[in-house]
Amino acid sequence: MTIVDELTLEAKRLAAAEQLLGHAFADRHRLLSALTHRSFLNEHASAVAHNEVLELLGDSVLSLVVTEALVRASPGAGEGELTVRRAAHVSTANLARAAAASGLVALLRTGRSLARGVPENVAADVVEAVLGACYEDGGLPAARALVERLLGPPPAEAEPVRAHAKKDLQERLQALVGRAPTYVVAHKDGPRHAPTYTADVVLGDHVLGRGEGPNKRVATETAAAAALAALADVDDAALVAWLGAATTPKERR
Repeated sequence: MTIVDELTLEAKRLAAAEQLLGHAFADRHRLLSALTHRSFLNEHASAVAHNEVLELLGDSVLSLVVTEALVRASPGAGEGELTVRRAAHVSTANLARAAAASGLVALLRTGRSLARGVPENVAADVVEAVLGACYEDGGLPAARALVERLLGPPPAEAEPVRAHAKKDLQERLQALVGRAPTYVVAHKDGPRHAPTYTADVVLGDHVLGRGEGPNKRVATETAAAAALAALADVDDAALVAWLGAATTPKERR
């Protein structure tokens, strides 16, 4: 089957997706690829690739668009607060909700292995994939419009910093990889009577989160909260694979 034949065969699906996304694709090949899960290609001959590369692109575009929106909406907010707010907005759970609410999940081409239902992570992935396709087709303006359409504006406020964020983060990491994170704190700026501190929470060579506050305690607690938010949707096996080979924390100068 040629790509032209396949696009013709899937014309109804593509038209429904364009209406849902609010974007008419100059190249519908991109859109069809975004709507194609790997499991579909295991069972059907297709002239298009699965959506994993577009998902990777869309993940980066999503981070840029949401960060840009947060910075513009809250010019006085600190990095730690913005990180927490972004993590909540682009979480797997939030993306999956958007995919389900919009009807995007129903347009995904899958194989029999997903016949009983599309898992949350796959639903979230299709949002990123269509965003990657939209960016390739229409650039950043089209991507911004799609993020606004599917996700709405990012949260106006960060969730309150968890009182025991550092303790909770340490317990999770100790249980999974047998090591505790460390915190690298620096005095950022501000007058002597109202200083601002920044903190990175680090495990080996990995910076897990960043926060700031009027003192070291708040800065480190905010960094831990940012790390917990960023890792909330990372399952234990993936986290072990990522952090398991981390080296002893390097002394930072």
